[in-house]
Amino acid sequence: MKRATKIKIGVSVIAVASVATAVIASGKVLEKARHVSNRHKVKKFVNDKFDGSDKIMTIVDKLSDEDLDNLMSILGKIKDGKKRVSVYGDSIKETTDDLKDKIMNMVDNVIE
Repeated sequence: MKRATKIKIGVSVIAVASVATAVIASGKVLEKARHVSNRHKVKKFVNDKFDGSDKIMTIVDKLSDEDLDNLMSILGKIKDGKKRVSVYGDSIKETTDDLKDKIMNMVDNVIE
């Protein structure tokens, strides 16, 4: 094999290794940024809902990234549940109002 071919192969291997390393590193950086964002969101939640309780803030600081992911998942499910309950609540209110109107009309018809 010619020397130039060996150099081209070597450079290609180094380039592929560099790209793979960059992809892995960028994935880790994105993951770390997501965890920092989650921790900030949880701290904001604690600050808003629990008046910034120092004890709860200390607990949040000690949570692992996996624990924070689980907590964010739970908070997301609670938020979705609230939305569904709100939709059902509006529907029940409308149905109750319709039923009330029908009963009032029926009572008016019986009285007349």
